[in-house]
Amino acid sequence: MQESFDIEFIRKKSNESLVDLGMPSHDANVLVDSMLAADINGVSTHGIRMLPAYIQKINKGAYAFTQPIVIKQFPSFTIIDAQNNIGAVSASYAVEIAIKQAEVNGIHIVFSRNSNTFGPAFYYVEKIANSGMIGFVCSNAPAAMPAVNGLEAMLGTNPFAFAMPTKSYGNVVMDMATSIVAKSRFGIAKAKGEKLGQGWALDRNGNPTIDPDEGIKGFVLPMAGFKGYGIAMMIDIMSGFLSGAGFLSNVGKFYSENDTCMNVGHMIVAVNPKIIFDGDFLLEADKYVETLKKSKVMEGKTIVLPGDDRKSYKKEALKNGISLTQDVVDKLEILFNEKLCVKNLVG
Repeated sequence: MQESFDIEFIRKKSNESLVDLGMPSHDANVLVDSMLAADINGVSTHGIRMLPAYIQKINKGAYAFTQPIVIKQFPSFTIIDAQNNIGAVSASYAVEIAIKQAEVNGIHIVFSRNSNTFGPAFYYVEKIANSGMIGFVCSNAPAAMPAVNGLEAMLGTNPFAFAMPTKSYGNVVMDMATSIVAKSRFGIAKAKGEKLGQGWALDRNGNPTIDPDEGIKGFVLPMAGFKGYGIAMMIDIMSGFLSGAGFLSNVGKFYSENDTCMNVGHMIVAVNPKIIFDGDFLLEADKYVETLKKSKVMEGKTIVLPGDDRKSYKKEALKNGISLTQDVVDKLEILFNEKLCVKNLVG
């Protein structure tokens, strides 16, 4: 039996903790909502486990609570300066601009500089899809992968995400890092006393390793080999280099001694099918999904679409609460000075 914890209790206490430190209430709600969305969808690497780290950085003065500002704006694109605000806040601000501009212009791209890591990428494309538009988001990240045949971290795990709304099937959502796994998985494996998967990592000398300590000191490998490496480079160019943010090994780390802005670059795209598509897009999107689902399938199997696994996880989490590891529970209870509320027991 595993305990699951009440989402709204954690939301309330987390918001209070951030507001007490001077974070504007709206911004605190955005950050907490993004972390809880990660847990609700089974992406615990970006979940509420990050709250103590954010609070520690806020206490060190690592973030500015100044609102992002628009640097340039044209019908096709906007560039914003996040002004070292927390990544979830500035990325949500960029999403609002992208949606508003796409309502008029059909498609709009927002580039963000002086940003920080924004957590789960799917959170932002789902905001766009929930407005009836197609969303695409990508971001660079602190260098963790070497160039092919290299022995120096040069590219981040550079995630990207896509979401398409449908009339009857919810949002079709894809979210992935360009590394074979997120490098944060190494720390989780170490905490659990587990080995890394084969093909996940190299040690600092370029040798394959399944030791999480050696992987943390070394490199995470790209997904699909050279293809993943190329996609990571493309994202670094489009979201970092082009936006005027950091790129390659110049992107700062989340955990650092100097606690300065990471200068991550984001690219957020909203596509308005009401302007671009001829016909009832949502209805036709249903037909698209149905065509895939009705295609020939292996015996005993069903057709799976991107995001299907998260939908089932989300349904369970919203009913019974989110599962948290004991170390996260301990940290949150110290932070809240209160026991977490158990929602239910999941067998």
